[in-house]
Amino acid sequence: MGVICSVGHSVGQFSHALRSGRCGITHLPDAQGQSVRVAGLIQDFSWDQSLERLRDVAPHLASRARKLSANMTESTRLSAGAVMEAFLDGRLGERTLQPSQIGLIVAGCNLSQDYVARNWARFAAKGRPEPRYALSYSDSHQVGCLSEIFSIGGPGMTIGAAAASGNAALFQAFHWVRTGVVQTCLVVGACTEFSALELEGFAVLGAAACGPRAINPAEACRPFDKGHEGFVWGQGSACVVLEAARERAEDSRFASLAGASLLLDANHLPEPSVDGEIRAMRTALAGAGLAPERIGYINAHGSSAPLGDRTEAAAINAVFQETLDQVRINSTKSLTGHCFSASGVIELIACVLQLNAGFLHPNRNLECPIDPRLRFAGKTAEPLNVNFALSNGFGFGGFNSSIVIRKAAP
Repeated sequence: MGVICSVGHSVGQFSHALRSGRCGITHLPDAQGQSVRVAGLIQDFSWDQSLERLRDVAPHLASRARKLSANMTESTRLSAGAVMEAFLDGRLGERTLQPSQIGLIVAGCNLSQDYVARNWARFAAKGRPEPRYALSYSDSHQVGCLSEIFSIGGPGMTIGAAAASGNAALFQAFHWVRTGVVQTCLVVGACTEFSALELEGFAVLGAAACGPRAINPAEACRPFDKGHEGFVWGQGSACVVLEAARERAEDSRFASLAGASLLLDANHLPEPSVDGEIRAMRTALAGAGLAPERIGYINAHGSSAPLGDRTEAAAINAVFQETLDQVRINSTKSLTGHCFSASGVIELIACVLQLNAGFLHPNRNLECPIDPRLRFAGKTAEPLNVNFALSNGFGFGGFNSSIVIRKAAP
């Protein structure tokens, strides 16, 4: 696993932030005159320092990454940084894998809107974009760069499902590995780099947090709280290595994916559906061969958007109605903000860390829950001793997805 986000530049830092309940949401620089004024920004990350550290352990990877640096957008650099950690963590460089046995899926679409906006400004001023713009603006360019750095020769693709993109990529990789299309698959949740235009668009839609809570950034993201005002954008990138169980000794696995779903509502509007979310959770559970009572923890989509939170709460009630008192619930977005394309992969890692270390991270800012029947986490970390978790991801355009995670054997 590998992760870079507003609360940590590695899995270890991320785990510490989750346990301590640290929030990475701050004021958005240069936001004067804009409706959106807060975000979970990645701060103090250095691509050059990452390459220096990599040079000591994998000089061939560092050399390739440095060679491609000039061609990479910021989102691609963050993806490469997360993949580096996962690649080394999974000891892929020490194994005799053929390039054709490794697949790559990058989750996200329209990832580099800020880069596009800056080139529009350059084009307006100088009549020309940056020399490599035609190569670099496309999401598929991330696949090309990552495949070159890490010598990946199997199938590769980008996959877009709005805010459910991370779970959609996990769903696709899950089936590639299970059916033998690849032996190993790197799943990358790429950083969505919004420009001021996209953020203002979400504000006009009424989806982004723009109210009085934004005066104090750490209080702006409030999943499942009656004071929620909308989502808070978060920067983040993450990578997980998926392999068939036979490829790993039991004691070298972090966790197993037991089931996954990806279903549509047949509705292009940003209108979440209780029925669609119920179907997604039940389909993932059925694929894992589990009854709802086997799930002890849910990492909710929990974006802090009022309609989205109410819809998900109703869907959880319907699926787990007999065992609501046994299921603990939190939302990682309360700490990181909504990382959009990367959120599913980041939140999978959050699930694995909590399952294996036996803790439940806080639900920051949850003061007046919208549904008192649900057992939300409190404001400090709590013990957690469960074997199965469910991670939800829902996106505009009727995308509904759930992932079932099984704790690694002790």
